[in-house]
Parts: sequence; C-alpha cells; structure tokens
Amino acid sequence: MILNFSTLSESKKYSVMSNTIFPRPIAWITTEDEGVVNLAPFSYFSPLSSQPPLVIVSIAKKEDTQEFKDTFANILKNRVCTINLAHKELLQDLINTSEDLPKEVSECEKFGIKTKSILADFPPMVADAKCALFCEFVKTVELNNRYEPLILEIKHVYVNDENINEKNHIHLENIGRVGMEFLVDAARVH
Repeated sequence: MILNFSTLSESKKYSVMSNTIFPRPIAWITTEDEGVVNLAPFSYFSPLSSQPPLVIVSIAKKEDTQEFKDTFANILKNRVCTINLAHKELLQDLINTSEDLPKEVSECEKFGIKTKSILADFPPMVADAKCALFCEFVKTVELNNRYEPLILEIKHVYVNDENINEKNHIHLENIGRVGMEFLVDAARVH
C-alpha cells in the first residue's frame, strides 16, 4: 500500500510517522522563566551531529491559539534548556507533564517532581533522571507550519555514576515512543 501524504490530514500523517519511525527517545525538557520551572516532553527529538554536538527537537505551536508553547518561548528568551532522559520509573511523571498548564504554573510543583540544579547557567534537571543534556540554543528551522524545530548544542552531559564506567561506557534504559505507546529501550554508548 502506498499512502499519499498530500491526501492525508495532519493527524493521520502524525499517526503514520509516529508508528513507522521508532523507537524515538523523549526529550523531557526543563526550562525556566521568571522563577517558574517548566517541564514538558517532546517525542520529535533526535541527534543531529557530533561535531559540533547538536540535537534537534521539534515543538508544535498550541493548536487553539497558534502561540509558541512555554518551552519554545523560554528557550528563545533564555537560550538554554536541560533535556532529561527518562527511565521507566519516571514514566507516569513524564505523562503527567504533557498536560497543558498556564505559564505561571510549574509542572514540577503541580506533580511533585523533584529537581536539582547542578550547573548555574542551565535550568535544573529532574532529580531522579539518570542522564541529562545541558544545551544552548543555536537556531530554529522555519517550516511555515505548526511545527518549528530547534537546533540545540550540548554543552554538558550529566550521567549518574552507576550508569557509566571507568571507560565512559554508558548504559541507560531510556523511555522511547513507538507510535502512541511507550517502551523502555536499553541503549549502550561506547
């Protein structure tokens, strides 16, 4: 069967893409603005290059208003973010933070998610995350639609001591997306 994307609705295109391009890691992004810590998951996330170390995350505008989501606006304003990589024990917290809340309400406070600040120039990370990427904004990619990808440069990586050995081999069991379902994906980095 050939699916002609020119005849499919946006929701059908999303469904086809999310059920064929998998597993995808989740970018659980922490941003901060005016004392409010924002935490939201994004499943259109991928490494882009290693020199320089870049990742790309695509963030859709709000459907009802076409305004930028808080995460996107905070990154553009403050030019930094922290990408937390979630494991299975954090799945319910990750799902909870997908709820659309007013800008002045912190998902961390509402859902009781503890954070810790380990680098002064970056937003805090989820305290129970085993890995976090501390990133600086590089640029956006204008697509002239509801989505606007952000290119981010990784400046620092936190890895829990139990998940990295003396040779810097990393073992994580990150949550990924398979269509509308989540999975725990064991990844080894050498």
